[in-house]
Amino acid sequence: MHEKDVQKVVTATRLIIRPERRKEFFQTIGPLTQRIRGERGCMNYRLFEETGDENSLMMIEEWENRNEWNDHRNGKNFSVLHGLVNVVSIPSKIDFKFCLQIGGNEMFGEDKES
Repeated sequence: MHEKDVQKVVTATRLIIRPERRKEFFQTIGPLTQRIRGERGCMNYRLFEETGDENSLMMIEEWENRNEWNDHRNGKNFSVLHGLVNVVSIPSKIDFKFCLQIGGNEMFGEDKES
């Protein structure tokens, strides 16, 4: 796979927030996601709440390519996000599910963080 062939990376991350930390999470995540949206290569960064379970959340990210996403993962905003998630969520592995679009075809995979 050539670098120039990769068009977009989409990740989905599920979080379960501790009810007593919900307010803290939302006070921090708003400004943080604004900064992330301003990073080079970020096309979209959204947070969704599961119907019927306000503490179950899904973060969907869209990046121009894998290099831009990797730059994000190695940056300050991701470190803050990772720290926030570790403090306010129920302990579990964070699984990044990603979709690469290459020449009109999509490939799915996982990248795990503990």
